Amino acid sequence: MNYIILDIETVPQPNLPETIEEEVEKQVRKKLERAEIDRSDAESLIRSVSPFFGQVLCVGLRWYSGGSQTSKDKVICEKDEETTLNKFFEIINSQQSQNVKFVHYNGLGFDIPFLVVRAAHYGISINNKTFRDLRRFSYRCHIDLMMFLSNWNNYNATKLDIVCQSFGIPSPKEGEVKGETVAKAFEEGNIKAVEEYVMRDVEATYQLFLKLQRYILL
Repeated sequence: MNYIILDIETVPQPNLPETIEEEVEKQVRKKLERAEIDRSDAESLIRSVSPFFGQVLCVGLRWYSGGSQTSKDKVICEKDEETTLNKFFEIINSQQSQNVKFVHYNGLGFDIPFLVVRAAHYGISINNKTFRDLRRFSYRCHIDLMMFLSNWNNYNATKLDIVCQSFGIPSPKEGEVKGETVAKAFEEGNIKAVEEYVMRDVEATYQLFLKLQRYILL
């Protein structure tokens, strides 16, 4: 069986309409009421986690052949979101990707729907039916490791950082860039640090999958 382990990083969309900016402001205020966080970081997070406020900055990929323990990595981080998405879906739509399973952490809750919505924004075709099959309670097409570990109960879901520490896997959150500072690093032109960050998440997801693979009914 062949797998593609993936993770995305997102940043705020520029030049949103005024009515959408008002909604962003409401959500930022709620975030500040619930958590001790800088306003700029809160705003970056709110803008980045929704496909209606945010956009895809880069995608980290790892091809893994289950029997051989071999892998190949790629980061797609182009000059703009549309180009990044076009290159990503060229890979996903290719013949080589038709029979793979997609592995991620909270991918069904975030990464995959985000990619689909942003692709729809540009009218980018997604011909790979496996990628578009987002049914829950199944590992037929997508293997969401967070859902496996929480038995499909979001109430029991745990952050990847905590899970990695529990399984003795190096935390993906120990580098220069953090989730709340991705947008800042991008604005400063530190693309290499952003690419390293997304691949740390891919590496952590890969290592976790190696530990869990034989327990998942595939």
